[in-house]
Amino acid sequence: MGQRTPNLVVTDGDKAMRTAIAEVMPSAKHRLCAWHLEKNCVQRVKEAEFWKVFKKAIYANFDVDEFERYWRTSIESLSLGQNTWVQLTYDIKESWATAYLRGRFYAGYRTTSRCEGINSFIKVFLKSTDSILELVHSLDRVVKDYRNNDVTAQFYSTYYTSIPLTGLDAIELSALKLYTRAVFREVKKQIKGVATLLFQGRESISTTIVYSFSKMGRPDRVCKVLYDPNDQKIECECKMWDSDGIPCSHIFCVMKYEGMEEIPETLIFRHWCKIAKDCTTLKMGNDSREHARLLQYSALYSSLTHVVTLGCEEVEDFAFAQDAISDLNIKFNMYATFFIY
Repeated sequence: MGQRTPNLVVTDGDKAMRTAIAEVMPSAKHRLCAWHLEKNCVQRVKEAEFWKVFKKAIYANFDVDEFERYWRTSIESLSLGQNTWVQLTYDIKESWATAYLRGRFYAGYRTTSRCEGINSFIKVFLKSTDSILELVHSLDRVVKDYRNNDVTAQFYSTYYTSIPLTGLDAIELSALKLYTRAVFREVKKQIKGVATLLFQGRESISTTIVYSFSKMGRPDRVCKVLYDPNDQKIECECKMWDSDGIPCSHIFCVMKYEGMEEIPETLIFRHWCKIAKDCTTLKMGNDSREHARLLQYSALYSSLTHVVTLGCEEVEDFAFAQDAISDLNIKFNMYATFFIY
């Protein structure tokens, strides 16, 4: 899509799919669904404590060395070194452990639940006895329902307000104005996390400033953040920005020390913003002009579909909509004529 190949593919571990992905999309990282892994863990390993260990191994933001130490210590303490499933799962750790997936953008996807949720939702509207016409109408209802959910979410994102509670009021309000409601919740957690960080040091290397932080209770785990004041670029060792598209608590801590009150442009992922669907803010370069046109077409089509839905309910509504559309057509024709001459 758009001359791009997927960066990450999440599946339930089906071998045929794994082979196909490697052949068709060799540059994509294949990630195994965490939910299916946990399910298999419970079924294949009778040691109840291992499920907690395995879950932490999947989700914890370890680096590779920490993961290896944690896994080795846990397996030895539970005496599971000879368990076949444990050994086979460990052999493919690069496809499920966050430690090996850090830095790969996966937009928060760790399971296939969203895809399965869509399938389950569609089944509510469909029957095996439906004709082709009924099928089309049912799918149209599905689309309308999704659009309604989208409009509702957009409404709450636009009019949602939050009382600053993190102590970093300016940064928090900046994030509130910028992100959608759902993303803001996650960003706010990271802003709150600044309070748990301990400043360890600051040094300058050429034009780059290196900050070091540790977490309360974990003085041995130091995380470094690189900050370039010239282009407002901030990079963190934890790779949360690269993986999730939102700044981590370490980055927000640097912003606090540097006196920043707004999130730098270099750390704003447009897809998480309220203006993600605002086609007027797109950069209209030659390579993206067609893409922008398609987005604008989709946005206008969606808006007019809503107008048609409302306008066909009553005779008065129909007449009002018809007149408004006619006026709009006249204005466009006048504009086109003026533009030509």
